[in-house]
Amino acid sequence: MKILVAGGRGFIGREIVTRLAAAGHEAVASGRGDTATLAPQGFDALVWAAGGRPVSAEQCVADHAHAAVKTIRAMPGLKRIVYMSSAEVYGLQDVPFREDAPLMGASPLGQAKVAGEHAVPAAAPDARTIILRPCWVYGAGLAPSTFLPTLTMSLFNRRRYPMTPGQQTRDMVYVDDVARAVVRSLEDDAPAGAYNIGTGVETSVLDMALAIAERVRPSAIALLDVGARPYREGEAFRVAIDVTKAKEKLGFTAEVALDDGLTRMVEALTQAPAEHAQSA
Repeated sequence: MKILVAGGRGFIGREIVTRLAAAGHEAVASGRGDTATLAPQGFDALVWAAGGRPVSAEQCVADHAHAAVKTIRAMPGLKRIVYMSSAEVYGLQDVPFREDAPLMGASPLGQAKVAGEHAVPAAAPDARTIILRPCWVYGAGLAPSTFLPTLTMSLFNRRRYPMTPGQQTRDMVYVDDVARAVVRSLEDDAPAGAYNIGTGVETSVLDMALAIAERVRPSAIALLDVGARPYREGEAFRVAIDVTKAKEKLGFTAEVALDDGLTRMVEALTQAPAEHAQSA
């Protein structure tokens, strides 16, 4: 199957392209500059993994809803769509989030993903659409400015790291597992619908930070300034998802345990500077 992966050069998109190619598909990665050019070139399926986290709500909707619809309309004969949404669509409500819960996205990204979830199936009524709602996706390819890489490299370089009290919880899902869910969603027998993608396990931000510090070096725990920063205004305090539907209907279960995933991520991040120094 010929598949366009919009956002295929990003953190999640790169792994999706790799997994699709390994499964025997012709996977083509596109970015902001060439998606419109590539879209009309006879693709069977579209994976929408494009769009970041713009500051303005308007730009979020443009990136995650309007751009997806424009791309779909340029792809005649499209048979399958996988739309990468987010657990942020649930907003501030009781956990665990289940797929039949109201979509109350509180953040700009959450609201934009809600718009995308409505707009994408409507734009291609004859295509089978699967919506994936991962929680906190992590791995070695995360943007260096985001929380986990920043934390890891600060501790690796023996710099103090100021953080919140860290009692927020998230479901951490490794990027390889998210890519596996996409590949599964494109198989012939995958039922259309929305699916939470994660482990079904809540982990506190503090526990994540302690686990990363331990992997960098045991003494790095002393560099954590826990409570030095306030919680973000409007931040979802608990984010826990029910993954039963993905297991029972889609046949997907996350395979990478948090301990293993964090070890892989820390090793990749901390080896990179040493490799760079050796090659310089």
